[in-house]
This record gives sequence, structure tokens and C-alpha cells, in this order.
Amino acid sequence: MTLSKDLDQLHQTIRQCSKCFTKGGNCPVAGTGQAKKGGLFLIGQAPGIKEPAAQKNFAWTAGKRLFQWFLTIGIPEENIRRFAYITAVTKCYPGKAKGGKGDRKPNPEEIANCEPYLQRALELLSPSVLVLIGSLAIERILGPLPFSEVIGKEFKKDLPGGPCFVIPIPHPSGASPWPYLPGNKAKLERAFRLIKKRLQKQKIYNQLSRAES
Repeated sequence: MTLSKDLDQLHQTIRQCSKCFTKGGNCPVAGTGQAKKGGLFLIGQAPGIKEPAAQKNFAWTAGKRLFQWFLTIGIPEENIRRFAYITAVTKCYPGKAKGGKGDRKPNPEEIANCEPYLQRALELLSPSVLVLIGSLAIERILGPLPFSEVIGKEFKKDLPGGPCFVIPIPHPSGASPWPYLPGNKAKLERAFRLIKKRLQKQKIYNQLSRAES
């Protein structure tokens, strides 16, 4: 079976999943992007309220901010959508957090139920550069480390698809004040300089940065 068919099969399995929610009571969002080994791979937390209908992650406000950050290193959203792969730790919208501010963080059971899907995507695509978006994605790959210890740094990690360069960034959600606190903007900018430098070293920056024809 080809890589593209293997990835399509994984996506179909995700869309049919009802482990956490009654079938019909959820709308899982499978990953989107290019079926190609050795590329850029992005992991977020979970789909937001608008993403199930769009069937893609980062389709709303948080996505606008995320892609504005990528644009600072010359990479437009359309190229990330086309040439990179985007997924999340969990695949279903978890609902609003208590108090109504932001979305609820997926619980341990939901994370465990989705873990095989994330592992399979990493195994199939063997990314060379992995961007972890927010605390939950960072925790799943690097462990429960504070932003102060990881943002603005690069790590090398053995993943199901092989060794990979890992660069964490904060979540672009408006509910997270971290990027706007004193000193943190410089760490965020450093993280994106690292992303650009690593993409260049892996010889995948040019495809991501060039304008669409």
C-alpha cells in the first residue's frame, strides 16, 4: 500500500472513531496536509469549535495568529496547508472549559484513546521537523516541562518514525496570555528563527516559503 493510501486509511479510521463520544455526537478531525516523509509536522491540542465543520485544525482565530507567526519567517498559510502536515493530540472538539473561558483541555482518557492515531501518523510520515503547539503537545512529546524551559530551544527526539528535530511554541489561542508577558516575545521570536534555520538545514524551507504559482 502506498503512503498516501496508508494515510487515507488512518484518516478514515479517525473519522469513524467513537471511543470518547457516542457515535454521531462527535465529529473527529483527522490530520491534513502532504503525504510525504521527512517534512514539517505540526501538533496542536485539539480541534476548536469551528474545526469539525471545516475538517482541518487551526481554521479559526487561533489559526490566524499561528499563521501570522509563520509569516514572520516567510512561510504563508497556504504553503503550510499544502506541503506540511497538521494534526492534534486529540481529534474531537472537547467543549468549553468550566467558566466558559477557552476550550476544555482533553482529559487523560481522551488523550490515551487518540494516542495510537498520533503515533501512527508520526510513524507513516517520519517528519524531520516537528513543531509542538501548546502545553499539551509539548507534554506528549517532551514531557511536562514549563514553557520557560522549552520555548526558544530545539530538541532532538526519537519518534515512531525515527529521529526528529523538535521545536516547541506556545499555543496561539487568545485565552493564553503567555506570548504577551514580559520577555516571552523574544523567546517566541527565537523559536521561529530556530524553525526557519532547521527547515533550511533539512532542505524543506524553500518549498514552504515560495509563493504559490
